[in-house]
Order: sequence, then C-alpha cells, then structure tokens
Amino acid sequence: MSGRFEAIAFDPEASRRFGRHALETRARGGGEPTPWVRAYEERLDAGSVTGRLWLEDGRPVGFVSWSPGTPIGLSIDLLYAETGADGSGGYARLLRSFEQEVGPVGFVSGPLTGLEPSVEDRLLRPLGFRRYSRSEMVLEASVDLPPPPLLPGEQLRPVAPGDLPELAELHRRAYHDRFDRFLFLEVPDEAEDARRGVSEILDGRWGEFSPAGSWRCDRAGLLLGAVLAVRSASGTLIADVAVDPTAQRAGVGRRVLTTALRSLRGVGERRIYLNVTEGNEPALRLYRGLGFVRSLGPTRDWYCALRIPVPPSPDA
Repeated sequence: MSGRFEAIAFDPEASRRFGRHALETRARGGGEPTPWVRAYEERLDAGSVTGRLWLEDGRPVGFVSWSPGTPIGLSIDLLYAETGADGSGGYARLLRSFEQEVGPVGFVSGPLTGLEPSVEDRLLRPLGFRRYSRSEMVLEASVDLPPPPLLPGEQLRPVAPGDLPELAELHRRAYHDRFDRFLFLEVPDEAEDARRGVSEILDGRWGEFSPAGSWRCDRAGLLLGAVLAVRSASGTLIADVAVDPTAQRAGVGRRVLTTALRSLRGVGERRIYLNVTEGNEPALRLYRGLGFVRSLGPTRDWYCALRIPVPPSPDA
C-alpha cells in the first residue's frame, strides 16, 4: 500500500475532521473538548498549524501536527489514522514515514483514536516509546494554610528580578536527574537550558509574572528552594517549584510553597493550580498535603525512552 505526506491545503476539511477526532479522544481523560476543538480550528484557518496529511492510494487517511523540535525530537501534538481492518497498521505506517521524512520524535500525545490501550501499547513500545502522564491540580478554597515554621537561620522573601542567576542554578540542580527536565528541554546545555526556562517565567512567556506567588527560601546565605508563579487565563499557575537536592525531605518545599500560596490568597487570587507528572511521588505528596486535588487528567501520553534516559517514576 503506497503512502505519502501532503500539505494541509491538499484537503483542509480532512485536516479539520482528523484533528477534531484526535482532540475529542484526548479530552476523554478530563475536560470539555469544545474549547480545544474551537482553538484548533481557528489556528487551522489562520494557517498556524504545523502539520501534514497522510495519503494512501491518493486518499487522506491520517493526520499529524507537531511542535517545534527540541534536542529530544519533535513533539507530536495530534495524531490520527484510520485504523481499518488492520488495527494499528495505519498508525505504524504513518509514524515510520514521519520519522523518515520529517525527523525523530520525542513525544506523542495520546490516547490514539480508534485504538484500545493494549493495542496502543503494542504499537508504540516496539518503537521505543513508554507511557507518561500529567495532571492538573487545583488548591481547594476551603484549605487552611497556617504560616510555616522557619528553621534557625532560614529566611523567606519574594523573588526579585536580579535573582535570575541564582534561580537558574537552583533549577538546574533540582531537575538535573528528573524526567520533567526533558519535558521542556530547549537546548542541550543544562545550565543554559535552566537559565532560559527560568527567564521565560520571569519574562512572562507563560503568563504575567506574579510577584505575590514567587518566593525564595535561603539559609545561611544559600538559596535552597523557590516557587515561581504566573497569572494565566485560568487563574494563577505555579509554574516552578525547585528545591536543592541537599535540602530534600527537610520541608523546604513545603515552607516556601505554603508562603507563596498564603501570599496569593492575601491578594485575592481565587484559583491557584499547577501541573505535575504522575509518578513524581515526592511532589504529589507535597501538593496533596497542602490541599491540592486533581482537576484535569491524568493524560495518557508517550515519550521516547531511547532519547530520554530518566523515567517519569522509579517503577516506569
């Protein structure tokens, strides 16, 4: 069976239909698909979707859209194939051809339309992919947050613009051997990637920087932990929680995050949320202990274990 890629303009209606199918399947993990579909169709109409149609025997039977490349590989945002009688065969042909023609793939958003989880596993695992999941968590409004006790010599203060070098180095140390570092990797150099990531939060790439929700914890002049927050359309997002490995399990994360949450409540922020990788048990224990509950997810996505050496959890 012959196949080839064509530009979206070859059949815009097929691109619209296939993208809608993929988004509706993804939304079954939590959330209402309509806003996602509407946003996708608006981007499609504006010509801002990076994607291609997959044709077999001259007929559109699949679609793939992706995000810009990273050192890990391309991130496939939407993937759809007509499975037909051969089950996952359509996806297998599409993915193999995509990597040959477009480039290596680091992440694939799932689940895949028309496939049972077991079939999806049999398709993607031989290609080197493993599952990972992310969830959104929101702070319950009724939770009481008493001021945290400080250890001798410890100081909590708001983050200042000049803190970027210290915050970047803290982020590098905190995420050095963590799966989450590869989720947002932009450049191979670890120190430069950490600097970019923190700088983008401070500069408002993900939403207006929130001084009220961004705090640091120091002890004896050393930065041990920090929380960075931004304001988005959905509320206040806790964008980064970083704790120095030497201070893990000493309550630093809880103290600095509690301080940030109390400060946000003090300025009237009503919806405070964050995103977490399932399997990151220390982070999940911290967030649950402070009163965060899952509001969306978990997703059912895939990462390339051939290119990411750290699993999302010790058991993965």
